[in-house]
Amino acid sequence: MNYSRTLKGTLLALALSATFPAMADDNWQTCKEKQQQIEKQLQYARANNNQKQINRLNTQKANILQNCSNENLRQKYTQKLDKLTNKINETQRKLDKAHAKGDSNKITDLQNKLNENKANLQQAKQNFARFEQAAKQ
Repeated sequence: MNYSRTLKGTLLALALSATFPAMADDNWQTCKEKQQQIEKQLQYARANNNQKQINRLNTQKANILQNCSNENLRQKYTQKLDKLTNKINETQRKLDKAHAKGDSNKITDLQNKLNENKANLQQAKQNFARFEQAAKQ
């Protein structure tokens, strides 16, 4: 039974890591990519005569032009990687403690959480590498 729950948790973590990359890419954009995305949205808003959306997007564009720097983004992304690494380390400590106590239910839950955190970290590392490559251009 424990094997089944561990397998389900591992499969869930893999499914999540396969599902979220496309959605998570927006979180790893360079300043230039953010500006380009807003420009694309502005084109659609103008084509549809949506003045409210145009105003909102122009405000976002001005904010990016004034406040966005790839160095600040790099720092935020590095902090995110550190946070995920700390989560893994903490979960591993809890898992080791559960192993020492022989608590099979807790072991299964923590192993699933550890697998999910590792998948999230791997995805974040890939996204960061993509960001670094795009920032060089």
